[in-house]
Amino acid sequence: MTTKYDLAVIGSGPGGEVGAIRAAQLGLKVALIEKSKHLGGTCLNVGCIPTKALLQAATTYDKLKHAEEQGFKTGTIEYQWDQIMARKEGIVDQQRKGLRFLMKKNKIDTYEGHGRFKDRTHIGITDAGGKETVIEAKHTLIATGSRVREFSFAPSNDKNIMTSDTILFIKEVPKTLAVVGGGVVGTEFASLFARFGCEVTIVELAPQIIPFEDAETVKELTRSLKKQGIKIETATKLTKLDEKGSHVELTVEGQKPRKFDKVLLSIGREPVTQDLGLDKIGLKTEDGGFINTDEHYRTTTANIFAIGDVLKTPALAHTASAEALHAVEVIAGHHPPVIDYACNPNAIYSYPEIASIGDTEAKLKEKGTEYKVAKFPFAPMAKAKIEGMTEGFIKILFEPKYREILGVHIVHAKATEMIGEFVLGKVLETTVDEIGFAIHPHPTLSETIMETAHAAVGGPIHM
Repeated sequence: MTTKYDLAVIGSGPGGEVGAIRAAQLGLKVALIEKSKHLGGTCLNVGCIPTKALLQAATTYDKLKHAEEQGFKTGTIEYQWDQIMARKEGIVDQQRKGLRFLMKKNKIDTYEGHGRFKDRTHIGITDAGGKETVIEAKHTLIATGSRVREFSFAPSNDKNIMTSDTILFIKEVPKTLAVVGGGVVGTEFASLFARFGCEVTIVELAPQIIPFEDAETVKELTRSLKKQGIKIETATKLTKLDEKGSHVELTVEGQKPRKFDKVLLSIGREPVTQDLGLDKIGLKTEDGGFINTDEHYRTTTANIFAIGDVLKTPALAHTASAEALHAVEVIAGHHPPVIDYACNPNAIYSYPEIASIGDTEAKLKEKGTEYKVAKFPFAPMAKAKIEGMTEGFIKILFEPKYREILGVHIVHAKATEMIGEFVLGKVLETTVDEIGFAIHPHPTLSETIMETAHAAVGGPIHM
């Protein structure tokens, strides 16, 4: 007998697992389908979580090397890469177990196998042994995420030419590393390996690394990365990669080949929408394999919804989670507010970090929107000095008449933690004056937020 469900979720990443749990909380009978060995998708297994664990290790190592500045006698500081990697895997494994527990707690049926539509209400799930199980679902949420994109002329080989998936299992820190692609992922890995002593070169086709971020913020990050010893080559086009056994020869347009121990290809991701049987339900993808939906994430096939990296919305874990929550609320018959992507934060975990929300100056100029700028550095702040985190600044872009916040851009070691205040502020349509009037605790890094707002309402106090 075919098991019937109110909702089937294909994919268990930060969109799929959140959608499944919320749907169960709303009283729906839910099936979660995952073709990989572990739940959690890219984010948990080869993305957000393991990379941040390694970045934290790099930060700790860097702090230990500078401990004498705070009065500690440490001697020679060394790291043990195998133990760092083991800790990373331990954290990932704990989170995997936590997900399994949440599925059990919420009475969600988990199916391990490749899910494919047979028709609009039936899904066939093929396990590793080739056995197919068919389930019936009133609604389906496609949350299959994305995978790394590669060059056709320079594919990875999981040895010396690596992707963001495979470099997470590298056996040792290479002496030299070329990162092809200076986007979010590439910049994070460059920052990570450089802090462990690797000679890193970023090769980016665009005029600046992290092309979508505020130019002034990226300029500050670039200055800091170069100070850390990272070479950054922008407006540079890769033309060839040659595997040479013990190393890779990298050639960019107009230059001679150069040798690197390892090359990381980090040129973006593409949606996983192939081999889902979409033709069986009358669903066509757009250029690049993306799925089109309405503002409630309903596809052109009424009972099929899609969220996360399969859409052309920001390819971020927290974005997928928010879209999933909205979609299942709609499926359950509720009427949630439409997501405002202007309130969707970006977070980049390089060192220093970048975090932002809303428009950049370039975007506001492009739209012809009048705006003013308030900016304040972290350097004068006592807590920044205490924590040894004085690099960077906060920049608020606001509308001159009503003083509503249009965009915020932070570059600092704790930028991703501080952007949350502005997310809430933007959701509530806060003015820059209100942030300035809000009392912030002293001494904290968050005081810099208040000082930046003060810069917009008559002048900062401590500069």
